[in-house]
Amino acid sequence: MRAQTETRLTDEELARINHLGIEDVRERQRAGHHPYVGYIGTTAVTYGWAATRTAEIGELSLIFPIPAGDCYLWDFATLPEWQGKGLYPRLLQAIVQLEDADRFWILHAPENLPSGAGIQKAGFQAVGQLSFRPNGSVALIPVEKQVRARFGATLLGVPLSEE
Repeated sequence: MRAQTETRLTDEELARINHLGIEDVRERQRAGHHPYVGYIGTTAVTYGWAATRTAEIGELSLIFPIPAGDCYLWDFATLPEWQGKGLYPRLLQAIVQLEDADRFWILHAPENLPSGAGIQKAGFQAVGQLSFRPNGSVALIPVEKQVRARFGATLLGVPLSEE
């Protein structure tokens, strides 16, 4: 599999691969997000985006700036017929090699076990788990090292929680 940032694809092709509207693709690019597509031969089989300025997690109503030197990886998918072949972790590893960043961040929903496994296979380490607090706000529960979890909570603009 080869992965690359996709400047040769038209906005229409990126929209089709990502199951987005053309204006959504253009807005992501205007916001400084970089699209990545992984190929088997000439077939696009997996994709994702890298954010270097700001990012948003719509499901949690979080919008946060990306510090200089950091990169937030988001909105990844592998076409159904290509899932389970290790392409997602390979795409993540390729992006880490291609993006000019010192630190990478990525999140996944706890119930999305394949995404979590792919992230781990790519070499990422868990910092914490986002959780809803009783009042409906979001907090980060540390997995291990408090320092890394504290930095992650600061990045996301959410409190660190021991609950």
